[in-house]
Amino acid sequence: MEGNNEKKTLVLHIGTHKTGTTALQAMLILNQQVLARQGIVVPNTGRIHETEEYDTPGHHALAWEIAKPPPYELVARAIEELAAAAARTAVVSSEEFHPLHHRIEIMSALRAEFADAGYRTVVVLYLRAQARYAESIFQQNVRDHRNPSFAAFIEEILANGRIDFERTRFEFEYSRMLEALSLSFGAENIVVRPYLPDRGPEHLHQDFLRVVGMLHGSLAMDFTMTVANESYTLRKLLQALHRNLRGGTAIDDGDTLALARELVPHFDERMLDHRFLLLQYAETLAFLQRFAPDNAVVAGRSGAHIPFQSPGDLPPPEHPIWAESAIHRALFERASEAWKR
Repeated sequence: MEGNNEKKTLVLHIGTHKTGTTALQAMLILNQQVLARQGIVVPNTGRIHETEEYDTPGHHALAWEIAKPPPYELVARAIEELAAAAARTAVVSSEEFHPLHHRIEIMSALRAEFADAGYRTVVVLYLRAQARYAESIFQQNVRDHRNPSFAAFIEEILANGRIDFERTRFEFEYSRMLEALSLSFGAENIVVRPYLPDRGPEHLHQDFLRVVGMLHGSLAMDFTMTVANESYTLRKLLQALHRNLRGGTAIDDGDTLALARELVPHFDERMLDHRFLLLQYAETLAFLQRFAPDNAVVAGRSGAHIPFQSPGDLPPPEHPIWAESAIHRALFERASEAWKR
């Protein structure tokens, strides 16, 4: 990866979902002026105006617009903003782009829009181990009022290597996503990085800024970092499930605890504030074995080594995490049955 001095570069960060994107986008907005002084523009066009005090840090509206038929008025406004900034490098970020990867015609149209404005588009995406990725996508489904059976959800992913919702696609055989993106943007314009959540958000931010710096030519790494926890706790997952199944009504913490203690009489309330765990050991092992060969293909093509490649990378079956995950799963399934009546 070398700096590009012949043509302007647009770094299109597309997630994927649940790879620290919200915190990364917040960091970019927080450091807009710092980046601008170095010739890198992060546009405001495409951010969602949610309240008087808050616009989303991600450029989600751009992704939503290109999913519809043209004209692309918002994309045109974003290009006008980039032109006014006269910066050599631009950064656009939204995880809403990546579920559109298989729609070659619209992703190619987006690349063409930026190319007409003089920008070479370089796609940057982060990939995480598929088992935890599946849990995170399921979390999002519950939050967004989709409520498939968790067992059916993972069965479909293991069988097909992907899961589709309406016109979006979540790909778990990552090589297929890279092939589709290469058709739209060119294989030489795809940068793949592994998502390593155990290293914390600052590692992700520094890694992304290094990629931007290499494409830009140089970048002083003096930035204010942000932290955001994007994973639900068990409590938050159950609250989202209740809102989903009971028409948006909230559940009292006491009722949640009572339900848990019907299942496990000595249930420790502190477990409700642990990150939710639904996959069991055998299921997690099945994910590893199903996708490790494809991850090796991705590593060979991109140099990105996704964690959890062999059974030895998992905690052993007797590890306490699996006993806790069994409780989480049983409680989630008990709540699903109780609240959908």
